[in-house]
Amino acid sequence: MFYLGLDNRLMSVPVEWKDGFTARQPEPLFQARVLGVPTRRHYLPSRDGQRFLVRTALAKESIPPLTVVLNWPEAARK
Repeated sequence: MFYLGLDNRLMSVPVEWKDGFTARQPEPLFQARVLGVPTRRHYLPSRDGQRFLVRTALAKESIPPLTVVLNWPEAARK
């Protein structure tokens, strides 16, 4: 079983269904960078649980600034 903790760590909990339900101690897998409150919609495990697709936030410094040019046809003529 997997869950995303409030500290944005993806956690794994080994479970067994023999003679009832048994869950062992949670184990951290990795730190995920997600926006807002962590939910199940932020990640998707593969069928074998060995890979994850994680919706992450971009680093702030990787977003290029937006430049708006007003009246560009006039500036192009000059």
